Amino acid sequence: MPTPGFSLVGFMDRAEAIQHFQSVCVPGNPDPVVLATEWNAAKAKLGAPMLNAGTPDIQPIPAAHDAHIQQLSTAPWMAHIFAGAWQGCEFKLIELDPLLAYQFTVNDGRSQHHCGNLAKPPSLAELMPLCLPLTPSVENFQTWESPNGMILKAKSLNLQNFGGGIFNAAFMGIQVGVTLPFLHVVRHNSRCYLHNGFHRALGIRKAGATHAPCILRDVPNHAAAGIRPDGSTFGVSLLESNNPPTVGHFSQGRAYDVQLRNIARFLHVSWADYILPEE
Repeated sequence: MPTPGFSLVGFMDRAEAIQHFQSVCVPGNPDPVVLATEWNAAKAKLGAPMLNAGTPDIQPIPAAHDAHIQQLSTAPWMAHIFAGAWQGCEFKLIELDPLLAYQFTVNDGRSQHHCGNLAKPPSLAELMPLCLPLTPSVENFQTWESPNGMILKAKSLNLQNFGGGIFNAAFMGIQVGVTLPFLHVVRHNSRCYLHNGFHRALGIRKAGATHAPCILRDVPNHAAAGIRPDGSTFGVSLLESNNPPTVGHFSQGRAYDVQLRNIARFLHVSWADYILPEE
């Protein structure tokens, strides 16, 4: 069954928009002529360019929450991240609407799952564990095994393949894990992007908060920011334009209402054993 959501399809060109409606969404009428009309409506709904796009207000998190930050900073499960790739990151209270959004859609049901019980407006004490949780996420999955392979299915796309190889000189395969569960902002060329937490960001804004506690990192290039050249995100030219997509387009009702296809992640591993003559 499809699920209600919001799409920034108005930022796409006509061909991309029709393909998006047909593959990512469940349109009421899949006729390309009808979908072109919907695309025009989505463009009109975007409105004027977002003020301060990419340059949100950034404030320190009040000292009353220092204990939470200290506990997260010294958590054993994050030690290798804070000492490695995220060394020098900051914890900040960041305005959500101006953050650049390279993600096409947000699932409203997933947003409600995270934020449906928030007060209106939520207190910072409510938002700290939601945006900067102190324990790693756990995602449910199913597996199917055969003599020469295994398939893993997860409804959450947060469960991912983090690479393959030989582990501990005894196991060969892929490493599976859950993406880090933070509201995560990255900055490149002085422009701030929402890197993770789109569903929570929308839910927090709907609850009435303008700012949320985030991890903030400076990154060296567009790839590290999360922008992909394969068409699975908005491109650099749009995101660095004078009218880029932002979180505010989702939160201010400028995104187009759609029915999204339910999707799941499948990870497949297979193996074989050969005995062959050496030349």
